[in-house]
Amino acid sequence: MANSTAKTKLQKEISKLVNFLNFTKAFLKKKNPVKMFVNQTIASVKELLTVDKKLKNIKNRINFEKYKLKKTELILAQNSEHVFLRGRSLNQTR
Repeated sequence: MANSTAKTKLQKEISKLVNFLNFTKAFLKKKNPVKMFVNQTIASVKELLTVDKKLKNIKNRINFEKYKLKKTELILAQNSEHVFLRGRSLNQTR
């Protein structure tokens, strides 16, 4: 009798192990962590290779915004009379 209970316990444990292995297999097939790791690594390398281009674009955008700001400030300063601009306005009227 003790032999049959040990046998059923062993069968239950084996079936649990088989179920676990089936779930693991299905998970690996669905998620595929190796493929995800490879894709993420490739994406990271591409990101690192394009950092210089992105940085250059950001610098160009900042320079353009500075240019627009200076231009706007100059227009505002020309529309209002200041002591430091009187010479410039006199030169423009000549």
